[in-house]
Amino acid sequence: MYAKGEVEVAGYQKIYGMAQCTRDLSGADCKKCLDDAVNELPRCCGGKQGGRVVGGSCNIRYEIYPFLNL
Repeated sequence: MYAKGEVEVAGYQKIYGMAQCTRDLSGADCKKCLDDAVNELPRCCGGKQGGRVVGGSCNIRYEIYPFLNL
């Protein structure tokens, strides 16, 4: 499972993001894995312009620039 998106923050800055789970996860397990990854963001990436959390079965990434060419 895979998703990408962008959101405007503070009326001018865009944040680009993606989330991905391995195919062996159910929808519920993917959501739990991604929730856990999101909860790690403040610890690893708080205050930074970009960040990534890679787990065994899922990963998330965000940046202030478009990083995907899909």
